[in-house]
Amino acid sequence: MRSGILGGTRACLCKNGTYDVKCCDGGLWAQGIGNITKGTTEYTYQYRLTKCTTGGNLISHIVGTELTVGNVYYLVFENTTHNGCYTVTEAHNGSGQLINTVQLYADCTACETAHP
Repeated sequence: MRSGILGGTRACLCKNGTYDVKCCDGGLWAQGIGNITKGTTEYTYQYRLTKCTTGGNLISHIVGTELTVGNVYYLVFENTTHNGCYTVTEAHNGSGQLINTVQLYADCTACETAHP
């Protein structure tokens, strides 16, 4: 659904919690009033992952930390049965498993060596 301000000089809410006219894309998000409590607004990032050992896919999300497509990470999930080394294959729409912590590695081999 699209609505909201396009063009003009009024700023809109950006996904990082700030306001800027460049963020007026017509989406409902841009109409938001932003954070109404102390602290910062953290964006939720969503990804499709491929597990290094099995090649299986997993949909996941993480709050406040943006991952890089193509990079390999050791991921600790809220549901720890999914912990392991993964390649981020694409940004995705869908919440899936919540990622609690990430650790970047050069490749699957380095990750799997560090986390046998």
